[in-house]
Amino acid sequence: MKVLGLDTSGYINALGVVDGDRVIAEGRYPAATDSLEQIVDNIDTTLRDAGLTLADVDAFGVGLGPGSWTGIRVGVTVGKTLAFSTGKPVCGVSSLDALGFVARDYGCFICAVIAVGAGDAVYAGLYRQDNGSIIQVGDYFTGLIPDLAQRLESPVVLVAKGAKDYADALKQHAEIEITGVEARPYGSAVAALAEKRLKNGEQDDALALSPMYLKESTAKAFVNKYAGSRG
Repeated sequence: MKVLGLDTSGYINALGVVDGDRVIAEGRYPAATDSLEQIVDNIDTTLRDAGLTLADVDAFGVGLGPGSWTGIRVGVTVGKTLAFSTGKPVCGVSSLDALGFVARDYGCFICAVIAVGAGDAVYAGLYRQDNGSIIQVGDYFTGLIPDLAQRLESPVVLVAKGAKDYADALKQHAEIEITGVEARPYGSAVAALAEKRLKNGEQDDALALSPMYLKESTAKAFVNKYAGSRG
């Protein structure tokens, strides 16, 4: 099954195509603007790299966030449009899950982190490696670094943009072994996780698919707090 995955939550357009266990194309493009035209061009480029056309794609995977609120909405809109216009299935995937999947071969306990966008506030997902995939442990987390530190087990592989800084900050609040892996969500990871859902008989309604805003009111409170302190 050929699945095109896209994720626009991290200020880049991350695109990838998988066919079973094989990654046949991977593209990561700057996203200085949240332009629908830009993403469509990036999709065309990625498909050409894979030697495919849109007609060859069997399904779509879409990163739902958390991350850049505007970026996520644009990516989800594109994914919904592709699925609706082609009549092919679409599966939404948490961008935290996609990030954790990137580190699936690095260790047994994985912590994926995405910045809320203010101070020490982060989104996080905790996972255990399982036979080449990952299993989520507990609920997603939104909060401050000291609180996240109390949820971690040692040793832990922390995967994030700015992984070293996050690892250093967490070590100040918990005496545990942390290995930092620098990464952002990959389109191929979104596609692989979407394919897994499809094989389990799952898919999303293309019209109802929406971004995943983890505790949006909490995240906005952090942003407002730090914006106020700068004023």
